[in-house]
Amino acid sequence: MKAVTYKQGQFEVKELPELRPNQDQLLVEPLAIGICGSDLSAVEHTEDFLESVTKAGSVGQAFDPTKDLVLGHEFTAKVIEVGEHVTEYAPGDLLVILPWVIGDNGVPYTVGYSNDYPGGLSERVLVGNGGHYKIPDGVNPYHAAVTEPLATGYNSVLRAEIDATGGAIITGAGTVGLGAVIALATRGIHPIVVSDPSETRRNIALTYGAHAVVNPMEQNPVDVYNELANASQRLYVFEASGVRNLINSMIDSVPHYTKFLIVGASMADNTIKPTSLINKNITLEFITGPGYGETSYTALGETFKDMKDGKFDPSQIVTSYTGFEGVGKAFAALRPGGDKKIDQVKILILPHLQGDKFYTSDELEL
Repeated sequence: MKAVTYKQGQFEVKELPELRPNQDQLLVEPLAIGICGSDLSAVEHTEDFLESVTKAGSVGQAFDPTKDLVLGHEFTAKVIEVGEHVTEYAPGDLLVILPWVIGDNGVPYTVGYSNDYPGGLSERVLVGNGGHYKIPDGVNPYHAAVTEPLATGYNSVLRAEIDATGGAIITGAGTVGLGAVIALATRGIHPIVVSDPSETRRNIALTYGAHAVVNPMEQNPVDVYNELANASQRLYVFEASGVRNLINSMIDSVPHYTKFLIVGASMADNTIKPTSLINKNITLEFITGPGYGETSYTALGETFKDMKDGKFDPSQIVTSYTGFEGVGKAFAALRPGGDKKIDQVKILILPHLQGDKFYTSDELEL
C-alpha cells in the first residue's frame, strides 16, 4: 500500500506492507486527511514534542524519530474490513475517525504518532473498535475531515462553561480557533472578537459568526472587545495561536477575572508574572481531549452533530486540496515563521489526487 512517510525532515511516498485487522480492529481506507498543528510541531520541533508527550505519560504518541512515521490523525475513511468482535461498524461505512488503536501488545496508540500503526496519510489504516461517527447521506465525507480539529475549539468552549453573560476573544483563526468561533456563535455569545494576521482567516471567522476581526499587528483585540462589550461581562480569551508569550502580552489590557482557555500549543517556554495574574484574578486553563470525568470525547460528538444539523458549512474552512505527493508542500505552506504570509487554513490531502498541485474547491467535484 502507498503511504507518505516522514523521517528526520524528509517526506517520501513509499510502498508499505499491507495491514490486516485483529479481532478488535477496523481496517479503513482514508478519504480525506487534514494536517494538524500538532503535526507541524512534531515535524518542526520533534525533540520538544517527544519530550512533552513523554513527560505527560502519553506513551502512545512517543514515536521513534529515526524510523519512518506515517502522520495523520484528522481524517475520514471508508471501512474495508472489520475484526470478528466488531459489531457497530461494517464494510462500506463512511466514518469520521477517532484516531486510536490498541496494538497487538495491548498498548493504546494515537494513530498518526506510532511507527507501527500508520496514520491517515496512508492508503489503509488500522483503528480501534469504537468512538467513530458514521457519516450520513447529506454530509460530504471529504469535508467532514475537519470535524476533529474543529472539535478542539469546541472543546475549549465547553470547558470554559461560558454563558450568555460572557464575551470572547479568539487569538488565532486556524481550524481550532474557528472551531471556537462556531461553538460560541451557536451559543449566542456576544461579542466574539477574532484576532489573526491573516486576512483570509479573518474573513472566514466573520462567515462563521465573529462580530469583529482584528489584525493584531495593527490593533489590540482587547480594545475592540471593550468597544463592543458591556462593562459587566466576563471576558473569555480562547488562545488558539500558539504564539509565544502572547498571554503575558495581554495581561495588562484584559479586565479583572478574565479566563484564558489555552488550546494553542507553543513548543517554546513562555513567561508569565504570577503577581500580575493574581492581582487581577486571572484564570488560566490548559485544554486537550476529554475533560475530567468524561467517558467519551463530548466535543467531537457536538461538533459532528452541529455539522449534520447544518449549523455551519465545513467546506468554508478548506482552502486547498492536494494528493500524497503534495504533503511536503502542504506542511511548508502551513508552517509559520518570520514574516511569511500564511493564507492557508485547512489543506486536505486526498489520496486519489495525483501530483503535488494545490486545488481549490472550484477545481474539484467532491
